[in-house]
Amino acid sequence: MIDFIRVHYRDKNKLESFVMNQENFNRAYTVFEYHSKEVLYPYKVNLENMELVVNEKNGYVKNSIHKLNNLLIEGDEHNHNDFTYSQLCSTIDYLGSNIIDVTNQKLTQLEFGLNINIPITAKELISKSVLMHKFDRHTTINKFKSNGYLMAFEHCNYIIKIYDKAKQYKLKDQNILRFEIKFLSPKEFNPLGVYNLSDLKNKDILKSLFEYLLNRFNELLIVDNFSEESISKEDFEKLNMYSSFTFWDKLNNTNKRQVKSNHKKKYISLLEEYKLLKVKTYLRNQLIEKFTQLLNN
Repeated sequence: MIDFIRVHYRDKNKLESFVMNQENFNRAYTVFEYHSKEVLYPYKVNLENMELVVNEKNGYVKNSIHKLNNLLIEGDEHNHNDFTYSQLCSTIDYLGSNIIDVTNQKLTQLEFGLNINIPITAKELISKSVLMHKFDRHTTINKFKSNGYLMAFEHCNYIIKIYDKAKQYKLKDQNILRFEIKFLSPKEFNPLGVYNLSDLKNKDILKSLFEYLLNRFNELLIVDNFSEESISKEDFEKLNMYSSFTFWDKLNNTNKRQVKSNHKKKYISLLEEYKLLKVKTYLRNQLIEKFTQLLNN
């Protein structure tokens, strides 16, 4: 569920005293100005994979608490498995016991996502079926030098990320797709009741986060493969036209909202008529099933 977090300390003094206390951390890293012999900000320490940083004006703690959980349990830093509610609570408690006042400070960034198992490779499904979000093309495709596959749709306050988790970790005989929302600003998750780490132990708030994720998923265009064999020539040509982000880009440039709305309705009607939303329905059901499973364990 929860992955990356960034906790902001507006008042850095308490965090700085904690970070620079050798009883808490054997190693603290700073910038050293050679000529003046002056020790400069930032001050940095690590708790497992978590980074604690103190700058001149503030401080923060960041990284993946999903990976932290696996480090504590398995000694291995990864996030390709499931992260249950009970594990989430234990990890937050661990942070609260080992980093001063961390559970009550302001969250400024957050990732919420789920790993689901699918019948084919995630790369194949994403590259063939995931077309657009809100009828806009993706902003990023990252193949990580053939070591992964990620498609992202970037917005002002959040990013939708869909990627091949099995390929990322070179997992053989597994097909794992991750669907994730990266919240870039608290403006996007504060209305869901999320202000600090402690809030993430509240099941109702987690349900609100999942509902948000599902709404973003619903806005995606995920279309089954189609061929002219089972579709009339006229409709086949329309489907090809509507499945191209170039068509929608041109409509956006004309600034004719009603025309665009009419074309959207026609496209969705064709997808439903020819039953081309089976993949999307399957993925949606998998997300719901996985979230329910994680929340109850």
